[in-house]
Amino acid sequence: MTERWISTLIILTGVVAASVGLLVAISRLRAAGRAYRKIGAFYDTMSDGWSSWFLGGFSSLTVGTHWLWAMATLALSMGVGLWFVVCGLQLFRHA
Repeated sequence: MTERWISTLIILTGVVAASVGLLVAISRLRAAGRAYRKIGAFYDTMSDGWSSWFLGGFSSLTVGTHWLWAMATLALSMGVGLWFVVCGLQLFRHA
């Protein structure tokens, strides 16, 4: 009986880990969009030249790093969540 409760808690922990990872990834992607729009607003007002080229590249780099961190966070949290769910299901099956 105790094993079933523990396995249920482990499964719920896995679901929560995956959900939190998804929410963090969505938040990071929104931050990337805000940073890109903010830097893009400066980029549109600048005259052509090296500084505008640098600002455009910096804007793209910022968005790229936000995307990479968001995808890494999503993959890691989904992996951890899946691991917890599988362990919980195995414990539930053997109980």
